[in-house]
Amino acid sequence: MSKTVEIFFDFLSPPSYLAWTQMPGILARTGATAVWRPMFTIGLHELTGNRSPIMVPNKGKWVMRDLQRYARRYGVILNPNPHGFINILPAGRAAALAEREGVVEQLMAEAYPAMFVDGRDLADLDVLRDILTNAGLDADRYLQAITSDEVKGMLKNNTQEAADRGAFGAPTFFVHNEVDEEMFFGQDRLQFVEEELSSS
Repeated sequence: MSKTVEIFFDFLSPPSYLAWTQMPGILARTGATAVWRPMFTIGLHELTGNRSPIMVPNKGKWVMRDLQRYARRYGVILNPNPHGFINILPAGRAAALAEREGVVEQLMAEAYPAMFVDGRDLADLDVLRDILTNAGLDADRYLQAITSDEVKGMLKNNTQEAADRGAFGAPTFFVHNEVDEEMFFGQDRLQFVEEELSSS
């Protein structure tokens, strides 16, 4: 019986991007299904008392170098976004709406390369409009919807759910089996995610 993995992610998170580049291969090898769940990692940190590695200068330098090692191993491009620590909320809210409408993977396919290959500023609503359009989504409707309390609540609810289930950062994976779920954190745990998805 094939398994399902829920993946809580954030467009601001380089490890989430790296995981996204590797999941198609993992799903093909295991026959598993992925359910992508956008969240707001900064909000998750506030809920759980965690903080980003980049907030610790020495750790931040090491983490970025380590992520580049993984990018080289995976054979993918990972460019630090030149706009820095941007306001990712508009893109995250758009992803939450896309999740509800069953098209989040279409949006991810445009947003992640824009963020970590092309270095675009996802906080810029004109850039976000372009990404939504390229993803085949109604950009006008999405940009209006992400200002609503309903859509803001979707992202907040996902973030709270992630915290309630034990998550503390992005990406977080929940592999479901017949009895319960197993949680894994970080793109550097993908081998364990794959092993769990492959187990009977």
